[in-house]
Amino acid sequence: MVLDARDVNSSINKEIFGKMKKFQKRHILVINKCDLISKEELKKIRLPNSMKISAKNHFRTTALIKRINQVAKGREVTVGVVGLPNTGKSTLINALKGRKSAPTSPVSGYTRGVQKLRISKKIMMLDTPGVFPYKKKGGVEMTVIGAIDAEKFGDPEAAAVDLIEALDGKVEKFFGVEKGEDTFETIEAIAKKKNIIMKGGLPDSKRMAKDIIRMWQTGKIR
Repeated sequence: MVLDARDVNSSINKEIFGKMKKFQKRHILVINKCDLISKEELKKIRLPNSMKISAKNHFRTTALIKRINQVAKGREVTVGVVGLPNTGKSTLINALKGRKSAPTSPVSGYTRGVQKLRISKKIMMLDTPGVFPYKKKGGVEMTVIGAIDAEKFGDPEAAAVDLIEALDGKVEKFFGVEKGEDTFETIEAIAKKKNIIMKGGLPDSKRMAKDIIRMWQTGKIR
């Protein structure tokens, strides 16, 4: 199961995890995107049966292959790669394979169907579309880990407000604006600074909100 290091707990699909335990499936919790958090934050993440990696930077991907072989006890194995949308499942498979085979995109929900890819002589992987928990299909947690694409929000300003408040100063620091009491005004201040303006000279808060969400989800804001 691939998780997002920026919010590990929210990126665990508890429904799938429960089924894995129920059917006694051997598993590894792969904490991906470790390059997007500080070393201090990384040290605080402690989960059983887990590995911390960065698929994008090929950090510890060789160690993950060794871990899979250990879990499989040297036998041939098929590994299902599961998790929420945009946690980096396809990027992980490409990093393990050593060349691009699974299509990737920063847009949530890019993988449409199950793809079967051979990683080595003994390891076959199934790349699956991201699956939301049935009871949890929205909320700021899904925004933080990029499970919901910025273009799919009906009210991107509200989503950006929740995200900015959850990140507690990171967005303001990135754009070089003061942290104010009204977060919506913060979005407008960022829009003015970036010259994202509508006709009439008003700040385009909707467009700016989408940009803020997208920049966080793609790792530009840290």
